[in-house]
Amino acid sequence: MKKTVLTTSLLMVGASLTLSSAFAGVDPLTQVKPADAGWGLNGAPDYIVDVPAALIPATGVLDYINTNIEMPFEEEKWVKSVQFIPGDKRVLHHLLSYVVANEHTEEFDEADNVASVEFLEGFAPGKEDPTTFPENTGVKIPVGSSLRMSIHYTAMGQETQDATRVGLWFADETPEKHFRTYSVSARGGRENNIVIPAGDMHYEMASNHVFEEETTLYSFRAHMHYRGKSMRASVIYPDQTREEIINVANYNFGWQPTYRLDEPMVLPAGSRVVVEGAFDNSQYNTGVPDPSQPAIGGLQSWDEMFIGYFSYTDE
Repeated sequence: MKKTVLTTSLLMVGASLTLSSAFAGVDPLTQVKPADAGWGLNGAPDYIVDVPAALIPATGVLDYINTNIEMPFEEEKWVKSVQFIPGDKRVLHHLLSYVVANEHTEEFDEADNVASVEFLEGFAPGKEDPTTFPENTGVKIPVGSSLRMSIHYTAMGQETQDATRVGLWFADETPEKHFRTYSVSARGGRENNIVIPAGDMHYEMASNHVFEEETTLYSFRAHMHYRGKSMRASVIYPDQTREEIINVANYNFGWQPTYRLDEPMVLPAGSRVVVEGAFDNSQYNTGVPDPSQPAIGGLQSWDEMFIGYFSYTDE
């Protein structure tokens, strides 16, 4: 009976497993296949970026993979929609893509705030549908650019290969405004003060950013790891009044979509966006690797991050 339940649950998430293998003493993890996915917009993308294939071992800690893929375009392109299709989404923790000038690809660093780097889009668990930027906006790919892919894989008990594809749909005409994304975060290791006490059921954290120019805010995405409990975003206007943007009251690592506002918010110059959240590092959170130990900031899933992504246009 237990084996039947296991088989049913795997089929429910789109995996493929036969009853005969489950009852024949075969390790069921070796039989599971990733679910197929297709392009979510009408028609194929205008251009498909093939991310170099990676062999993911069954176990072990995997470093981030950073790869640059030159774009072959002889004229600038404006991206209006993006979709990521993982080769095996069971091991793809996230993928972040950036437009980078070719002459800066070697020196690129995620933390650098340089004019030659523009965030395009990213993939995370639960964020599987195509992203279409608001009307009359887009992300520009100038001539002589590459896409920088920052990829994080996590082993899941079965050796597999991932070959993610990125679909790009282009605007027919030049959009009126650049669509941008800014991350408000407390990230990395101990130096960024992410140290969550062992057993703490509600450890709070906050960060903020001031937009120096008038900004139109379109969407927000929350990112934490297994101990993430909740995250909310609000804005403090120059006159010190405060308005809530979004409240992700029950954060789930397996569900990290971008939340698009019903109506864009126009923020006057000098507005401060505030990100506040909480972690649960206790035994009552079944996702915690070891509630008897403090959790620190870091790059792996069993470490922690605290990032709020704001997508916007400005003047």
